[in-house]
Amino acid sequence: MSHGRGETLLNVQDLLDRMVERPGGRLYPLAVGLTLIGVVGFIAGVMTEPARAWTALVWNWAFWSGVSTGGAILVAASTIASGRWIRSLRRLAESLTAFMPVSYVIMIVLFFGLGHVYSWVEHPPEVKAAYLNPRFFVFRQLISVGIVYLLSLSLVYWSLRPDLGLLKERVGGWRRGLYERLTRNWQGLDIELERSIYKRERLAPAVVLVWAAGWTVWAWDWLMSIDPHWFSTLFGAWMFMTYFLAAIGVTAVLATFFRRYRSFVDIIDQRSLHDIGKMLFAFTIFWTYLFFAQYLVIWYGRLPEETHFIEQRLWHAYQPIAIIVLLGVFLVPFLGLLGVKPKRTPALLRTFAMISLVGIWFFHLLIIGPGVFPDSIALGGIELAVAAGVLGAFMLTTMTFFRAMPSIAIAAGLPPDPETEKLAELTEPHHH
Repeated sequence: MSHGRGETLLNVQDLLDRMVERPGGRLYPLAVGLTLIGVVGFIAGVMTEPARAWTALVWNWAFWSGVSTGGAILVAASTIASGRWIRSLRRLAESLTAFMPVSYVIMIVLFFGLGHVYSWVEHPPEVKAAYLNPRFFVFRQLISVGIVYLLSLSLVYWSLRPDLGLLKERVGGWRRGLYERLTRNWQGLDIELERSIYKRERLAPAVVLVWAAGWTVWAWDWLMSIDPHWFSTLFGAWMFMTYFLAAIGVTAVLATFFRRYRSFVDIIDQRSLHDIGKMLFAFTIFWTYLFFAQYLVIWYGRLPEETHFIEQRLWHAYQPIAIIVLLGVFLVPFLGLLGVKPKRTPALLRTFAMISLVGIWFFHLLIIGPGVFPDSIALGGIELAVAAGVLGAFMLTTMTFFRAMPSIAIAAGLPPDPETEKLAELTEPHHH
C-alpha cells in the first residue's frame, strides 16, 4: 500500500468492505442497559447513601477517564517514536478517546458532590488551604482537563481526516454529512496526507507533555487529596503510567475482539498481538517498579505522615483488596505473559489483559476507598451499579466511534517500507 512517505497507494474498496462489518453492534443493547442501571443506581444511592454513591462515581470515572487519555498517549508516543507497529491497532487506541466528552460532563457533575468524598472541602489542612480550595479546584480542573482533552482529540482528528476525505464520496446517510463537515477545505489526498503527518508529528509531543503535567495535577486533586495530609512527589507519575498500562490492556482486548471477524484477521495478525502483548508485559513491570520505588522510600523513612497512608491500604480492612491488586496488576499478568505464545494467542492475551484491567479497577478502590470509609470496604449494590453505568457509557462511546469512523487507519497509518518489512521478517520470532 505504501512506497514511502510521499507516495501512497490506498485500497479504498478494502477499507469500505471492512467498515461494513463493524464489531460491537450487537453489544449496543447491553451497553445501554448498563448505562441505565448506573444512572438509576447512582440516583438511588445519592438519595439513600450519598457518600457511597459519589465515591463510587469518582472511582469509576477516574478509571475510565484515565483509560481514555491513555489511548491518546499510546498513539502520541508511537507517533513520536515513529512506531510503525501500531498501524493496525491505531484506530483501536484512538477509539478510547471517544469517552472524553462524556468524561468531561461527568466531571462537572462530580463538582456538586465533592463535599461527600473529600474532607478538605469542609476542613482543609491549614498549610494546604489555599490549594485545596473548592473554587480553585473546580477552576484548575476545568482548564487543565479541557486542554488535555482538546489536544488529544485534535491528534485523533488529524489521524482520521485523510481517511474521511477519501471516503466521503463513497458513504451515504449521516456518515456522509459527518465526513464532509470534518473534512472542510479538503485540498486533495496528497496534500492532506502531508498535512496529517505534519500536524501529528507536532501535536504528539505537546499531547504527551501537557498530559504528563495535567494528569499529575489531576492525580493530586482527585486521588491523592482523598487523604489531604499525605503527599508523594512520585504519585502523579505512578498514576499516569497506570493509565498508560490500562489503555494498553483495553487496546489488547479490542484487538483480540476485532480479530474474531474475518475482515480483520489479516490486518490484526499474530505480530500485532505480539507487539501489544509485549507492551502490556513491559509496562506491567514498570508499574510495579514505580509502586515499589514509592513504597521503599516510605518504608525506609518511617515518617508518620507518610506511613499511615500505606498502612491503611496494605493492612487492616483493605488487605484483601491489596492482595487482589498485587495478583491482578502484577503477578498474574507477569507470569502469564512471560513467553511468546500467550502474547500471540488471542484468548490468552485477552484473559491476561482483562485480569490486569480488573486489578487496576480494584487499585482505584484501594486508593480512594480508605479516605472515605477507613474501617470497612464499601463495595456493594450501589458501587456495582455505578460501575456498570460508567462501563456502559464507555462502551457506548467506543462502539459509536467504530460505527461512525473507519476502523482501520490506511491513509494516515502508513505501513513500513519494504526494507523495514524485510528486516522485521528476519528479526521477529514467528510461532505457528
